[in-house]
Amino acid sequence: MPEEVVVNLGEATPRRLLVDWANGQDAWVRQLTAETILSRRAPTSDLLDSVYETFLSEKGLSDTDTPSVPKLQVQEAETTKDETLELASLSNVQSVNALASDQRLEFDPRLTILFGQNGSGKTGYARIIKRISAVRSPEDILPNAHVAHLDPPPPPSAEITYMVGGEGRTTRWENEAGLVPFTRISVFDADAVSLHVDRDLGYVYTPAELALFGHVAAGLQGVQQRISSEVTNLASGSNPLLSKFARETKVYPLVETLGAATDLSELEAAAKVDDDAEAIHERLTTEVHALRSNTLDALLANAQQSERELRRLSALVSAVQGFSTPRYEQAVAAVADAEDQRAEAREQLFTVDELHGPPDEQWQHFVAAGDTYREHLGRKHYPQEGDSCLYCMQRLSPTAIALLGRYRTFLDETLVRQLGAARASLASARLTLVESELSRANEYLTDQARGDGAPGWVAKAMELLGDAKATVAETATGQTLSHTDLASEASRIALELGAALGAVVKQVEQFASDRENAATTLAAKQKELAELGARMELKKNLPTAREYVRRAKRAQQLEKLSKTISSGAAKTLTIQSKLASEDLVNKNFETLFAEECARLNAPKVALHFQGRSGQAQRKKVVAHYRPSAVLSEGEQKVLALADFLAESRMRGIKAPLVFDDPVTSLDYRRLDEVAARIQHLAETHQVIVLTHNIMFASALISSRQNKKLRVKIYEVRDGGAHKGILAPDVEPQLDTPADLTKRINVKLQDMPKAEAVVQDALIKEAYDLLRAWCEAFVEQELLQNVTQRYRHNIMMTRLSKIDAARLGAATAVIEPLFARACDRMTGHSHAAERMSTKPTVAEFEEDWERAKAARSAYLAQ
Repeated sequence: MPEEVVVNLGEATPRRLLVDWANGQDAWVRQLTAETILSRRAPTSDLLDSVYETFLSEKGLSDTDTPSVPKLQVQEAETTKDETLELASLSNVQSVNALASDQRLEFDPRLTILFGQNGSGKTGYARIIKRISAVRSPEDILPNAHVAHLDPPPPPSAEITYMVGGEGRTTRWENEAGLVPFTRISVFDADAVSLHVDRDLGYVYTPAELALFGHVAAGLQGVQQRISSEVTNLASGSNPLLSKFARETKVYPLVETLGAATDLSELEAAAKVDDDAEAIHERLTTEVHALRSNTLDALLANAQQSERELRRLSALVSAVQGFSTPRYEQAVAAVADAEDQRAEAREQLFTVDELHGPPDEQWQHFVAAGDTYREHLGRKHYPQEGDSCLYCMQRLSPTAIALLGRYRTFLDETLVRQLGAARASLASARLTLVESELSRANEYLTDQARGDGAPGWVAKAMELLGDAKATVAETATGQTLSHTDLASEASRIALELGAALGAVVKQVEQFASDRENAATTLAAKQKELAELGARMELKKNLPTAREYVRRAKRAQQLEKLSKTISSGAAKTLTIQSKLASEDLVNKNFETLFAEECARLNAPKVALHFQGRSGQAQRKKVVAHYRPSAVLSEGEQKVLALADFLAESRMRGIKAPLVFDDPVTSLDYRRLDEVAARIQHLAETHQVIVLTHNIMFASALISSRQNKKLRVKIYEVRDGGAHKGILAPDVEPQLDTPADLTKRINVKLQDMPKAEAVVQDALIKEAYDLLRAWCEAFVEQELLQNVTQRYRHNIMMTRLSKIDAARLGAATAVIEPLFARACDRMTGHSHAAERMSTKPTVAEFEEDWERAKAARSAYLAQ
């Protein structure tokens, strides 16, 4: 493999690399680069139009003068910083899964935690954030799948308030994927793990200086697109002249191949004609018309048809001529003689009593069938004494044996052969003619007889065919002939018919020869006319042909220039962009990735940077293997987090970071490390965490509270028909009874002066806090923090501090209070019989007094 090229950029900056590159290019490229650096954005359509005009002028494709574009000078400017983006609230959610529409999610400027069990609705809120931020793997958002919709449900939507540079703004999200400015939000979720671990990733963030390369590259593509559009317009439509010329003319190939390679001098030479071309063209047109109007084709066709009819008639006459009357009569007599001999043999062999009728054919067939059956059975010497009948199987008497013997004598082969031979001779002696041929011959003769001056043989032939037809019928049944001189008559007619056929054959040959000579003359005149007409048409359309060639040459030149841009300016720009990206992006990312891996105790992997089309990309390997093939699921998770955080930090502190269940598959040690890292990020970023892991939520909250830092916590609850019920300020298992007492007292103070609807809501929220108070009292004071849920250890040294004597009395009060609070809190469904019975302020005050009394009694010394 070739050694990797090492480039020392030294003092070079992306802007300097870009300017140096532009100064080595054409004037139009310098104009594009200068305007892009000044505007610090992708070139507008107007700018590209102006640059394209400069390009055409510089390449000699425009009549305008080429503008003077001086060499560019490097003036380093301060880096433009994006204004800080913060999410403020998310409310009025519609058609997002089963999320309730009346909830308002308010975000803390630093850390917001949404905690809840599976299926509580956290994912619905996460999907909205991922949808507006245009993550690499966006999800489609569906409406409530458990509700029947008669009409199509409205599209997902929500109202979002946010801050940009300290200025409050509000927008309505209507299911857009990637809503500015929220595309700056970074989101980490389960789908991001394989993405950040195994995939070859480009960067979602491009520094402003490096973005200039992309803007200029887009400008180059814009110029090429304008070239492509002009080439398309120049080449639009088919050749406008091709349909005006005949393919067989010499001019046609010149017109057919009109294009950039056409030699105009050759085309102009082909368009030259004499001054009297019009007169010559008119004369040739008259001659061709005269040659086309001759009747030779019709005469030849009629003669050829007559030849076919006469040959058919001749064949029929020849067949009649070959019929022999004596032979036929001899064959009829031979058949009669053979039949008489067989009848005589029957009469001699059998008496009248032994026969049931005259010796006809049916009787003979019957006897022959019996003998055929005997041969089938292989009984060669049948019948003999002792044999049985082949049909009834009864023993044959001597009389029967004698009768059967005479049957066999009657069927003697000699008599049979004699009769078969006589019948065969009769069949061959018959006159046979094809009925269809006979019919067509009669039609021809009838047509001939109707004309004036019909030859004499026509009537004779018609009479002959009539007699022949009768003879065919007579010989088919072995009858006596009514016409005995048929062959002689056919011989006489054959002579006349032969003479007529010979004359027609000569006529056909003559007509064919005449037509061939006329066709040759016509073809020559037609070719001369076509060539002259083509040259005259070309002369008339020569300006159009010149314009067509000009457009083709311009299109070819533009295409070559576009390819030159791709192989020249665009290619070298990609190289410069790669150098800049290696310096600014890859090196920066490598440093940040190493820091994040150290903070998260992530496994060591090798980073490979590669560039495609000037775009910086990165991939990770473990000993030449994909990380997912080597690392555990938890190790992959922290590695993906390190990659995600390193990429996010390249943006600076300007947009929120969102973590959707980031600690799945992590053990408690890595869980604490991730919690510590996210807490540290929340000191400089707005961070939003969605999780169902109570240990992770507790670790985040504890870490923030230990540093006396702000945190906003929501418990996301399943409200039955609707999900995503938000219970704010409920810190899972971390509130003290004293803190919760203060918050309950605030609710009590607000209840009396509130309207009825608000008062009901305050009572439910107060029961939320009472439930949390019961849990905190039990864990922290009744059980003295010996064991706390979702904590790693049991504090055995505090076991002796539990007051067992007072534990029962406190339990008797707290247990029913906790059950009642659970029944009346906002996040629980209520039984049907209690829906219309709402707790009153007095009832809550009574429950609250019992709770405080139980606590005081337990804590009293």
